[in-house]
Amino acid sequence: MNPLLESPRKMSEEVESQTPPKRPRHDDLVERARLFLRDYAWFIVRNVVGWVLILTSPLLGITVPGPGGLPVFLIGFALVTFPGKRKLTARVLRGRRLHIEDRAYAVVAGFISIVIPGIALWVLAVQMKAKDELARIIEQYAPKKGVWVLSILLAIVTVWAVTRVSLKILNGLLKLLPRFRRRFRPWLRKKGLNLLPPRRRKSPELPHPPDEILEIDPKHRRRFKAIWHGSRPWLMRGIGLAITVWIVMIMVRPLRDHWHEVREQIAAISVWRFVGASAMFAVFLLVFRALAWRRALKGFGHKLPRGAAVRIWSTSELARYLPGAIWQVVGRVVLCRPYGVPGSIVSTSQILEVCIFLFANVLIAAACLLWFGQKVMQQSHARPWMITAMALVPGLALLLHPRVFYSAANGILRRLGKNEIVKRLRGRKLIGLLLWMMLGLVWQSAAVYIIVDPALHLIWHKWWVVAGAYCLAWIAGFIAFWAPGGIGVRELVFLWTMQAILPSVARQHFHDPAELKALLVFLGFLLRFWTVLGELMLTAAACVWDYRGLLNRPDAPGHAPPEENAINGEARESEPSPAGVGAASAYAATDRPS
Repeated sequence: MNPLLESPRKMSEEVESQTPPKRPRHDDLVERARLFLRDYAWFIVRNVVGWVLILTSPLLGITVPGPGGLPVFLIGFALVTFPGKRKLTARVLRGRRLHIEDRAYAVVAGFISIVIPGIALWVLAVQMKAKDELARIIEQYAPKKGVWVLSILLAIVTVWAVTRVSLKILNGLLKLLPRFRRRFRPWLRKKGLNLLPPRRRKSPELPHPPDEILEIDPKHRRRFKAIWHGSRPWLMRGIGLAITVWIVMIMVRPLRDHWHEVREQIAAISVWRFVGASAMFAVFLLVFRALAWRRALKGFGHKLPRGAAVRIWSTSELARYLPGAIWQVVGRVVLCRPYGVPGSIVSTSQILEVCIFLFANVLIAAACLLWFGQKVMQQSHARPWMITAMALVPGLALLLHPRVFYSAANGILRRLGKNEIVKRLRGRKLIGLLLWMMLGLVWQSAAVYIIVDPALHLIWHKWWVVAGAYCLAWIAGFIAFWAPGGIGVRELVFLWTMQAILPSVARQHFHDPAELKALLVFLGFLLRFWTVLGELMLTAAACVWDYRGLLNRPDAPGHAPPEENAINGEARESEPSPAGVGAASAYAATDRPS
């Protein structure tokens, strides 16, 4: 072939190989929609924050010594958006006086001088709620009509004079602004704030919106971002803690006020009954939660010894009481490393187990509370949680479909740069796990009934009332992401639900509804201690059962040999860590067990 013809072809092929491939039109539309929504959200936020700063600046100017309110006003004014903002700012900074036509301004001043005294008299009449007092004043001063007429005329004239003079006063203040501007703008520039920056830049790489009046130095922006990223987790934890404390204080108040009335019912709950119910809950966690997670992990191709699986599950579950939603996921991933299980498989199996358990709670709560649906929907504050539980039924059923769940899981794993799930848990096994956990919730409800029966005087065949209330309360605690372990929310929803559905056989033992409310508050907190004691029982038994794995001894059952861990180095590198688990926790840190 002619080399002269060959070289242009090679050059064209090289150019085509160097040019980036065109993005699909669908991706461009998605990207543009995402940018539009982000810009629109920022537009709303900046205007809301701007008006808040503008409205609070006069208060700061009065209370804070020095020009405390002026910078706040300027920042707020820079954030808000309205047509002609830059032109108005430039006009004011140059000290140009305001020109208003005399006739129009006179009409406005006359209207204001009539409206303001009228509003003042109306407010005065409203303040005098006692008609006798107002009638007495009218009767006393009615003969002196001149007092009413002169006072009203004096108010109108005063307001009119102030309105007319205010324009001249404002124009006089505007004349002083250029002198103030020459001192204030350099001081702002030293602080990194450029007031009324130029519309056009010398460098085209630094565009600036034409309507902006205040430019913040990039170092302040970087400092603000660093402060925000550092304080955001603590701010969220503080808000969650404040909400939890507020809920607990609301619940403790009726118990404190009616403690003497409910002491007899509380004394009917024996310590041995409570310990026995806690042991039943520990059995529930062992058989229906920990071993169910082991079965899910086995379905993904990794079989752990029973003792190691129970120890890892129970130990990681205690981490949910720590602030933050990632420690439970991170703890289970770290504890599974010596057994050669990749972190992606651990997180996926954990999410699958929690979703199945949540679905089981939703089905039990809906089935038990369906009979009392009208009472819960009309007479209880638990109505939003009942609606949420019913809405979760189709969503969880769709999510737990194998095609949907594994497609979503593999998509997220691809984004995180991890290996996709090849061996899967089939649909029959998923349904079997769901039915198994529903059976476990019946066992758990029996333990709850054993605790609350002596105080509430329930009939044994009404155990399903307690089952529905506790499952709905667990769902609420799971959804309450701000509360570690659902503390406060679970107890409050249990109180609301039991107040609505408690049978009349139990209500007849309480003559005062406030006494019943105080007792239900105590039972809600007692059930929290019941779950904690059951978890500690299981964790202690699991640590004794798998003491070699707890001590990380080489002869522990199921430990992967060192060379296998070296081969699975991909798992160590790709597993989430406390610092880098943020992206994965959006998918994996949804667990809030009971």
